[in-house]
Amino acid sequence: MDIYRVYYFSLVVQGCISLGLAAWLWAKAPHQSGIKPLALFCVGIGCWALGQLGMHLGDAGVAALGKRLVNCGPMNAVFFLHFVFRFLQRERGRQLLGAYALGIAVLLLVQVLDMGTLAPWLGFERYYFFPLWGSIPGVIVTAISVWAYLLLLAAWPGAAPKQRGKIMAIWFAGVWGSGASLMFLNASLGIDIFPYSVILLPGYALLLVFGILRYDLMVVNLWANRLLAWLVLTAVTVALASLLLSVAARTGFAPLAAMPLWQLWLLGTAMLGVMLVLEGPSRRAIEALVFPGAHLEAGVLADWRVRLDGASSWRELEAIAAATLGAHLRQPLQVVLGDARPAGDGKPGLHCYLAAGKAGEAPHWRTDLMEWEGATPGVTRVGEVFGALLAAAAARLDQLLRYAEHEKERLHQAHLLELGGLAATVAHELRNPLNIISMAAVMSPPETRADIRAQIERADHLIQDLLTYSGEVRLNPQRVAVADLVRRVAAGHPQQAIELDADPALCLYIDPMRGEQILGNLIGNAMAMLRGRANPRILVDAEAQAGGQVLLRVCDNGPGVPADLAPGLFQPFTTRRPGGTGLGLAIVRRLVEAHGGSVRLGERAGWNCCFELLLPGMP
Repeated sequence: MDIYRVYYFSLVVQGCISLGLAAWLWAKAPHQSGIKPLALFCVGIGCWALGQLGMHLGDAGVAALGKRLVNCGPMNAVFFLHFVFRFLQRERGRQLLGAYALGIAVLLLVQVLDMGTLAPWLGFERYYFFPLWGSIPGVIVTAISVWAYLLLLAAWPGAAPKQRGKIMAIWFAGVWGSGASLMFLNASLGIDIFPYSVILLPGYALLLVFGILRYDLMVVNLWANRLLAWLVLTAVTVALASLLLSVAARTGFAPLAAMPLWQLWLLGTAMLGVMLVLEGPSRRAIEALVFPGAHLEAGVLADWRVRLDGASSWRELEAIAAATLGAHLRQPLQVVLGDARPAGDGKPGLHCYLAAGKAGEAPHWRTDLMEWEGATPGVTRVGEVFGALLAAAAARLDQLLRYAEHEKERLHQAHLLELGGLAATVAHELRNPLNIISMAAVMSPPETRADIRAQIERADHLIQDLLTYSGEVRLNPQRVAVADLVRRVAAGHPQQAIELDADPALCLYIDPMRGEQILGNLIGNAMAMLRGRANPRILVDAEAQAGGQVLLRVCDNGPGVPADLAPGLFQPFTTRRPGGTGLGLAIVRRLVEAHGGSVRLGERAGWNCCFELLLPGMP
C-alpha cells in the first residue's frame, strides 16, 4: 500500500475524530470541569490536520488556506493550559489572561508575516518548511505547553488516586502526541526521512479525552468498548486475509485481480464467517475489560445483601453501598441517601430516597440511577439490582432506627414512672422523720440547730428534685418576654448581679413557671460555682434563630466544667459542685425537651462556662 495514501488517510481520520470529539464534548459533557477548553483544543488539532491535508492535496488557493490553519497552532497550547487550570481547579485569571494575550500575539505574528513556505519534499508535492525565525514562536508555544505539564506534575503528590490516574493519562497522551508530531519537522531540519510518526496522531485526541473522562462518564467507556472490539476484529481480519492470500499464492492462484469470481466469493465468505464467529467473544472479552462486573451470580447477591444489612446508620450504609458497588464495577461511584435529589456532577452513582406513594399507598424506599447514560444493558441491570437491594436495606434500617428510638423513649418513660413511684415513697418516708428531727432540735444550741436545719433543707431539696425529675411534665405555654423572665429569676438572687443582653421585644412561647425553673437552675448552678471567687459575673443573652426558635445562653466566669464530666453532664446524679444533688441539669434538659427544644454545653469567648438552650419563640 502507498505510504503517502496512508499518511493522507491518517490526516483525514485525525481531523474527523478531533472535530467530532470537540462537538461531543461541547454538547454532552458541559458540566465537567475544563471541558470547553479541551473541546477548543480538539478543534485546534482537527484544524491542524485538515490544514495539512489542504496543503498536500489542494490547489494553490486551498494550500494557502491550509497553511493558515497550520499556523493557528500556537493557540492550541493556550487552550491546553486553560484546560489544565480548570482541571486542577486553580483560578489564576491574570496568568491565564496573560497566556491568551501571548498566544494571540504569536498567532497574529505568524499570520501577518505568513510564516512558513510550501515546497516539494520527498514524494510530497507541497510540504511545510519552517523559516529560521520560526523557532521564536516555537519556543514560546513549547514554554506554554511545558508550563501546563509542570503544573500537572506539581499536583501529582497531593492528588487523590482517581485524579492521579487522570494526570498520568494526560501525560501519556502528551508523550504520544509529541512523539507522533516530532517527525513533522524533518523537512525543516534537513532530515530526508518520511514522517512515519505523524500517522499515529489520530490516537492522540482519543487517548487524551478517554483518560480524562474514563472515571466520570460511562458513555466514554461504552465507546472505548466498541472501539477496542472493532480494532481487535480488524487486526484479526487483516491477519487472516494475509494468511489466506499467502496460502492462495503458494497453491498456484493467480494474483488477486485475476482470481475467479467464485474464489473471491469464497475468500470473502470465509472472512465474514470468521468475523461473525469472533465478534461475540471479542465483544464480551473487551466488555469484561472495560465494564468489569457486568454479570451477576447468586453468591454476589447474597454477599451484597449481608453487607448492606450490616449497616447501623445512614452514613455507614452510604459508605458500604458505594464501596461494594464500586469494587464490583471497578469504578468510583457515589451513593446518596436522602429526600432531595443531588445536583448532577457527572459522576455515576445511586440516589436512594423515601418516595411518596400513590393515592392510598404508604411511602416506600426506591433507588434511581444517576449519570448512567451510555452504560451497557448488563451494567445498567447490575445497577438496578443493587439499587433494589439498597432500597430494601434502607427500608429495614429506617424501620430499625424508628423502633430503636421508640424503644428508647418507652424505656425512658418506664424508668421515669418507676423512679416517680420510688421518689414519692422516699419523699413520704423521709419527710416524717425529718419533721421529727426538726422539732427535736428546737431545744438544741443555736449553732447545732442551724446545722441541723441546713441539712434538713438540703435533704428536702433533694426530695423535691427527685419528684420534679420523675414526675409528669405538664405545660401551659404562653408569651413570655425574655427580659421579664430574667428579671423575675434575678429577683430571687439579689446578692448576684446578672447581666442581660437581649432585645426587650424578644419573646418565648413557653410555660412561665417551667421557664423560671429552667433559668433558676442554671443561674443557681452558676452562683454556686462562683462562690468565693473575685469579680463573679453571670450573663444571660438571647437572640432569634431561623425557624422561629430563640437561642438563650447562660454564661459565667467560674472554673468551667471538667472535661471528664462534660459527656454526661445532663445525666441524673452528675454534678460539678460540692453539695449538689446532681439533678439540676437533668431537670433542665427534661423541661427544655418537653418544650420541643434542646440544651447543650457551648462555648463563648471570654466565659469559662456557657449553656446554650434552643427554645420555641412566638409562633
